[in-house]
Amino acid sequence: MLDLTTKFLEPGETLVCFGDSITHANPGYVGVLQERLPENKIINAGVGGDKTITALMRFQRDVLDVKPDAVSIFLGTNDSLVGRSCWADEPMISAEAYRCNLVWMAHLAILNGIKKVSIATPLAEPEGNNWYEQGDMYAEYCLAARAAANEMKLRIIPLDSMFRDEWRKHPGHTGLLLTKDGVHPTDEGYRMIAETFLKAWNQ
Repeated sequence: MLDLTTKFLEPGETLVCFGDSITHANPGYVGVLQERLPENKIINAGVGGDKTITALMRFQRDVLDVKPDAVSIFLGTNDSLVGRSCWADEPMISAEAYRCNLVWMAHLAILNGIKKVSIATPLAEPEGNNWYEQGDMYAEYCLAARAAANEMKLRIIPLDSMFRDEWRKHPGHTGLLLTKDGVHPTDEGYRMIAETFLKAWNQ
């Protein structure tokens, strides 16, 4: 049984934040986490454009070889968008394939002695023109991330819930609210992402 009453990180522990361009951003949410957790070493292992299928290929180098105490996995934006519309030049990754890839990452981490693993959902849906072109493409991937966390008994970082709750506070708003371009967060968006991580981790 997953114990959600204990803190995810203890002072002195090392965390790898594993993700795509949203994680790679500097300072982004990783920078906010480092400010809020000064007694921890936080490593940014984000790669722009990454999908779970390609992230699996670098998981050994960027996570397992580092031997951290904890890893946070935040992928899914590219999995859900690539292969469609203006990104149709690459194969699609289904929500089920995405779920399986997340499960494998978590399994590999645990097999290698990393007992603290969290999985973050995508941000609920794209904004602005991306939403008009793609629709609610993130929804099934958000559910898949939750399913992977439940299967592996890991902490889920509910960024989808955070995103929807913030939109409900702005009835009538259209366009961009938490992102600069429909996908990548604003400074305030990154702050809210970090706060959601910290709340889920009980830090």
